[in-house]
Amino acid sequence: MTGRLAEINFESRGESVVVSIAGEIDGSNASEVRRAVADNVPASARLLILDLSTTSYIDSAGVELIFELARRLAARRQALRLVVPEGSGVRRVLELCDVASVAQVDSSVQDASGT
Repeated sequence: MTGRLAEINFESRGESVVVSIAGEIDGSNASEVRRAVADNVPASARLLILDLSTTSYIDSAGVELIFELARRLAARRQALRLVVPEGSGVRRVLELCDVASVAQVDSSVQDASGT
């Protein structure tokens, strides 16, 4: 799926869904990204892994998207883990916004999935 500034891909891995977002997440496409994720993560999934390893930019709308996803998933007893490489600009933004208070942040999909 291609958004205005982001390409979104979904992959099922057993009880997990990996959502990879390449490009930018900002006010112009955050609602589209939110809808795409909501429409493609089944209630049967135990874990959503949001892979931001190829995300080049995230603004406050993207950060709010993550907090909202964490709240929605927690209400459905589903977990959210983020994949963001060490040293990336996106990781620094997420650290400043204390996203780790709502979702574990890992450096790879393998770490996030426990495989």
